[in-house]
Amino acid sequence: MPSDIKKPAARLNPFGMSKAPKHPSQRDDLKRRDDEGGPPCSGYPSHKPPQAPEPRAETALYYFNLRTEDGLVDDPEGEKYPDLQAARDAAMAKVRGMITEGDQIGENRRSWCVEVMDKANQTVLTVAFSQVLDRKAND
Repeated sequence: MPSDIKKPAARLNPFGMSKAPKHPSQRDDLKRRDDEGGPPCSGYPSHKPPQAPEPRAETALYYFNLRTEDGLVDDPEGEKYPDLQAARDAAMAKVRGMITEGDQIGENRRSWCVEVMDKANQTVLTVAFSQVLDRKAND
């Protein structure tokens, strides 16, 4: 072998170490951002899966129509509730409030009721004022 051919010198950084780590564990603190494919980021836990968003309760739109001796008073806007039980609780609260208001002005509202309608305009629940008044009397 001719002596005039020189072997390439090993590339070393100024500290005498090669640029590549000897063991993969030496680079554990520099992990890539999996979601961005970006540069290494110290301490970024790339091995953890992204967190799923918290499930949200589906809400439904309910209309609270008021039926009196004189006719029907439509609820044009409605309100959203997570389920029928929550809508029932809201209807009961509305009825209690209207009973109290009627008592203050001396109006008998015993024959009134609230008809809870779904978005298809179907009656899903009826709350009679007389039922609420009877419960109040028994409490």
